Amino acid sequence: PLDVGPQRLYRTRVAGLGLRAARSDTLDARRQIVFAVRQAFYDVLLSEALRGIASEQRDIFRQLLTADSVRFRTGDVPARDVTKSEVELARAEADLTRADAQVHAARLTLQLLMGSGQPDTAFTVSGALAWRRVDIPVDSLAALAERNRPDVRTARTRTEQSHAILGYATAELVPTPIASLIYQNGVPFGNGSNYALGLGVSLPLLYWYGGERERGRAGVDAAEVAERRTRAQVANDVQTALDAWRSARGLAERYESGLVTKSEAALETARYAYRTGASSLLKLLDAIRTHAAVRSDYASALHDYWVGVYALSRATGTEFVR
Repeated sequence: PLDVGPQRLYRTRVAGLGLRAARSDTLDARRQIVFAVRQAFYDVLLSEALRGIASEQRDIFRQLLTADSVRFRTGDVPARDVTKSEVELARAEADLTRADAQVHAARLTLQLLMGSGQPDTAFTVSGALAWRRVDIPVDSLAALAERNRPDVRTARTRTEQSHAILGYATAELVPTPIASLIYQNGVPFGNGSNYALGLGVSLPLLYWYGGERERGRAGVDAAEVAERRTRAQVANDVQTALDAWRSARGLAERYESGLVTKSEAALETARYAYRTGASSLLKLLDAIRTHAAVRSDYASALHDYWVGVYALSRATGTEFVR
């Protein structure tokens, strides 16, 4: 058979489109893995920040218990205040233990995503949760996703490939030219040679490739449905990531505007008032918890902000952080 007809064109086109789609699948897998590693990295930073807050809170309660014990011996505070300080110290130490476990778990998760063969709980990362404004072209996100997301390219390429497969099934109806070399033993051909060249065609007389063409049409329909589903998923991903980023950004900006500083000032005021006897222990404990909660919420807001930035990168296939 002479492979010079339209079948060759469609067959090579199907193979080329399949290779393109496979490469896009690889890029899409990388897109997902990169986001998972980035998220795990910021999970480590958050867990370490929360552990630092828990450690500082433990130290505050330890200092408070030491001071109350001295004041109790001099009769300045009742025994219940010392007992309350002991209870709060025990709770703070328990919180610190849980924070340590969370740090270890976050480190192991990050190493697992990085492909580490020997995960280590002492594994450390370099970085800190800090506020920095990242400009996001909100109005262009949908266009960026359409142009840059590899799964969109894969879906588009699979649709083209399905059309090529249908074209190949139809091209099978075209007669295939066949060249032949014939040898005849004994009496030679009319040209005086025992060899002769022949040329013919194969015709699909009994089978018109109806099954292949029907499968091709079904494949086109399935590919078009998959492409529409992919585009709908892309639109959902972009909007979900955008909403999460806006929410985290607004919260982080509010904390960045001075809430943490105000809570620190309130805590120092409460500690001074308690030392001078102008305030009760309950008010001091409330100030300590409030300050720790504000710092924890601020760290969580920064974590969510940066994860939101990278979620937008994943949703659009575009890098926004340089």
